[in-house]
Amino acid sequence: MRNYYMVRAKNSNTEAFDIFFKNNVVAVGWSRVDFSKELDSKKLRKKVLDEYYQKDQKQSLISKKLNEVERFKNLKKGDFIVVPYYSYIAIAEVEDKEIYFEKGTNPDIDLANQRAVTYRYKDDEPLIISRNDLSEGLQRRLRVRGNTVSNLYEFKDEIEEIFNRPSYSYSKKIQEIEQIELEKLKKGLLENIQKGKSNLQTGGIGLENLVCEIMQCEGYESKILAKNKFQGKADADILAIKEDSFMSKKIFVQVKHHNGESGSYGIQQLIDVLKQKEYEEYDGYFITSGFVSYETRKIASENNIDVMDGGELVQLIIDNLDKLSKGTKRSLGICSIPTII
Repeated sequence: MRNYYMVRAKNSNTEAFDIFFKNNVVAVGWSRVDFSKELDSKKLRKKVLDEYYQKDQKQSLISKKLNEVERFKNLKKGDFIVVPYYSYIAIAEVEDKEIYFEKGTNPDIDLANQRAVTYRYKDDEPLIISRNDLSEGLQRRLRVRGNTVSNLYEFKDEIEEIFNRPSYSYSKKIQEIEQIELEKLKKGLLENIQKGKSNLQTGGIGLENLVCEIMQCEGYESKILAKNKFQGKADADILAIKEDSFMSKKIFVQVKHHNGESGSYGIQQLIDVLKQKEYEEYDGYFITSGFVSYETRKIASENNIDVMDGGELVQLIIDNLDKLSKGTKRSLGICSIPTII
């Protein structure tokens, strides 16, 4: 029986996509463990657990990551893979070969564990399909943050249709123009935010309000917290809550408006909040307009805190452009006049 999975390229940047497309592979991290040397997925799970995770870390997060390890290990020839690619997807069929890519062990890349695939091509280029051409349910699933390897079996009929109907994609020329314009938008938006060229309120308050609004676009009830809510160095800027009959998610968000590297101070502020007994069931998220080093990300990961840097923040803004208020878009310098290309 064929299975259907999403495999996301770490950081979703040009370097990661080059590894995927030029080498005809999909890849994941956990590079200190060679997946190809272990035949049993359960034993591999144990090796990754011992190498990467500690008993005092949040067990639900550990289980989620280890489930992804098993899914990737258990890929078999003939399975269909969907790879999110900016505002598009690429599609591939799994082959037998497992690969350990030595150059991918660099922590900034961390894509050493690879599986050979055959991408679908059109006009000598990987077949790229607009996410807007997908069902709303599949679009929403592909947008879930934090997932590297997801089971898409519930969308098997739609994925089969995508693989069997090449006309599903836009023309290559339009794709290229759109991608060029999207990259220009992302670069310009990030520069405007980082260098204070936007009309956001000064002192970091404007960026906090922007993140708070984005959280609302993503379905959270969110609010800006008072600056004196916590004692000592503990601090968080935003409280975001999403609750329904199936889940409860409570997040403290710390926002930093930086042009350059963001260190670990904001993460430590969240750590000081989350170690308080009354907040044991809360998660932490560090969001910055700057960039975050591997060492800082490691500190955050060891303390179960998610990190979003400037590039990822800009992508999240773009993903929610249709939901953001006109005033917010104008403050960011985004004009929404339709363009003929």
